Amino acid sequence: MRYTITINELITRPIIRNDHPEEFLNKMTDDEINVWEKEVDQILIEEGVPKIFPDWNAAILAKSIDMEILYNILKLNHNK
Repeated sequence: MRYTITINELITRPIIRNDHPEEFLNKMTDDEINVWEKEVDQILIEEGVPKIFPDWNAAILAKSIDMEILYNILKLNHNK
């Protein structure tokens, strides 16, 4: 299963929380964040990332940074 909320949908949503450093996560409910985290885990498993420290943690961080970069690029384009 893949995450069902697109980045474009997140861009138009209001911020509903302030407990994450990433704006896109602050626009998701707890359930949506749990789905996103499970999707990231599944992607890392498919990519063969060893589930050991620091490999797994670094890969999760990289996916989060990638999402934040894509979110910010699309947000800039949306605000033009």
